[in-house]
Amino acid sequence: MNIKATITTLFIFLLFSNCLAQVPEKPDYGEVSIEELEMTHYKHDSSASAVYLIDFGEATFRENDLAMSMEVHVRIKILDKDGLDYADLTLNYIKGETDYGRLKASIYNLEDGKVVEHEISKRDWITEKVNDRFWSKKVSFPNAKVGSVIEYTYRRNAGSLYSLPSWSFQSSIPVAYSEYKLHMPQYGTYQPKFQGYQTPVYQNTANSLYHIIMKDVPALTKEPYVSTIENYRSRVEFEIKSISVPGYGTEVYMENWNSINTEMFERDDLGGAINKNNAVRRIYPEEKSWKTDKESMVEIYDFVRDHFKWNKRASYRVVDSSKELWSEAEGDNADINITLAQFLKHAGFEVDPVILSTRGNGYVNKFVPVVRQFNYLVLYVKIGEEEFLLDATDKFRPYNVLPSRALNGEGLRITANGPQWINLNLNNEINSKVISGDFSLNDDGALEGKMQVVLRSSSAADLRASLYEEEEKAETTEESDAEEDEESLDDYKTGEVENLEIKNVKDPEQSLEITYDFTSDMGVNEIGDNIFLNPLLIKMATENPFKLEERLYPVEFAEPIANTYIFKIKVPDGYEVVETPKPMSLVLPENGGKYMYTTAVQEGLIQIMVRFNLSKLTYVQQEYPSLKKLYELIIAKQEEQVVLKKKVE
Repeated sequence: MNIKATITTLFIFLLFSNCLAQVPEKPDYGEVSIEELEMTHYKHDSSASAVYLIDFGEATFRENDLAMSMEVHVRIKILDKDGLDYADLTLNYIKGETDYGRLKASIYNLEDGKVVEHEISKRDWITEKVNDRFWSKKVSFPNAKVGSVIEYTYRRNAGSLYSLPSWSFQSSIPVAYSEYKLHMPQYGTYQPKFQGYQTPVYQNTANSLYHIIMKDVPALTKEPYVSTIENYRSRVEFEIKSISVPGYGTEVYMENWNSINTEMFERDDLGGAINKNNAVRRIYPEEKSWKTDKESMVEIYDFVRDHFKWNKRASYRVVDSSKELWSEAEGDNADINITLAQFLKHAGFEVDPVILSTRGNGYVNKFVPVVRQFNYLVLYVKIGEEEFLLDATDKFRPYNVLPSRALNGEGLRITANGPQWINLNLNNEINSKVISGDFSLNDDGALEGKMQVVLRSSSAADLRASLYEEEEKAETTEESDAEEDEESLDDYKTGEVENLEIKNVKDPEQSLEITYDFTSDMGVNEIGDNIFLNPLLIKMATENPFKLEERLYPVEFAEPIANTYIFKIKVPDGYEVVETPKPMSLVLPENGGKYMYTTAVQEGLIQIMVRFNLSKLTYVQQEYPSLKKLYELIIAKQEEQVVLKKKVE
């Protein structure tokens, strides 16, 4: 299932429809009811700390200055102590651009069965300078308590003829009623872009009015394994298609992917930059002969990757000049990768830029051909029939594995022959862990033995990066005890560790290997003639990452997962095995994943093997209960014990 297309098109049939129902009437400012004040919990979410009773916005176009004004009306019910945070209001703005006006605010409480309003005075508002650009207006609602209702309204500048204001119907707390009215400027044509899973109770896009009402919108809370929560927030925004002003003609802004490809291919800061070779000549003043094979590609890649440091800024086009990049040995991802492309092009490789949106930036809407959706650039290289995606910003991954941030669906390959959408998981790398241990019980009743951990892909890259950061920290703080500093290894260590060795830390093309000797009394209990021990000294997970009973959006992984745990326990002399965990096999629907737990006892040795894999990148909402249940069963299984009994003489 194409999640991105589903999100984008879910309400396409609604976006251009007329009335779906009678227009609900929004209460006016000050019309707070006794029922609202007596409310002790929100009926659709009893855990909510507060709820938006009203979240209203109306945007109108001012012809005198071609700008937009937004009228906002908000009413919030405070349901518990955490909800009191909403009684402190801060409105940020850019002075001279988005100033707030017509400010009005009130707080309501129920006293002796009557609604009592306290209106906030203008002198209670505080204006503060945040920095050279941003200012804020702040107010604290007096006498705020659990049960209070706060309300405020204001007008502000919001957008222009070229950039209409967007609206979010969903928040971190539930929204009982959200309404947005947008009076379209007569000079422009726009394409609405709606996202989210909530259905409007009313929608009208007739003539120049865009009008949507939603009710009982659930809170959007962030759960693990989501690229960005903003992909699933119910909201609407508008992309400009064209502007037509009488006497000035028509200017088209939204084109198509073919025209965008042509523009990107010819731009001096993108496609056109690849053909420049000033940097190459600086390194190789004389002509150098290269073979267009994988070995040469990797040699060039390693040189660029090791020479430059990524400054953590993302861009789909060149920001700094080549001279600045080489002078600082640091730059944006596009600066570094375009430099890599110049070297590869000079060496005779077929190389094209691929622009994409990172996971944190959200999905690309392929139905809306707009360049500003992109914020990152990698490279496509083809050698014979073999294809590669390269990103020289990450020193901790193999050359053919993109950073997790870049694994976000599809990217747009910019070529001389037109655009091509390309799967960013092209190399099909699997995030894998293999953890094995051989141990036995010593005379003190503790487990001792040897552990080995082998990591690949993201697991290895993340640990390499953490070890690198800790090494830099140790150098600056003059700390010398490496084992104490390596907190990043905690997930892979058990008990007291000795003889710790880490291999291939600086060689990302190899698996990252960790070995150590250990002594641990964790999970070992001796009761009478019996010894109870937990054989899984390193667990896959200590708690279920999926907390919600129902998830409103998919579960997303950057890569498939494959983990293997193998533990061998020597049975101590004078003891026999009376119980081991029973084998278990769990399979997700549609081959979405598998968990296998097997045990074997032979010649005084107990072997426990656990295999876990998730083969899909995206699990839709309907699959969430199965995934959540899988983790519940796994965590419970991890607590099962081996029972040893002293032999009768």
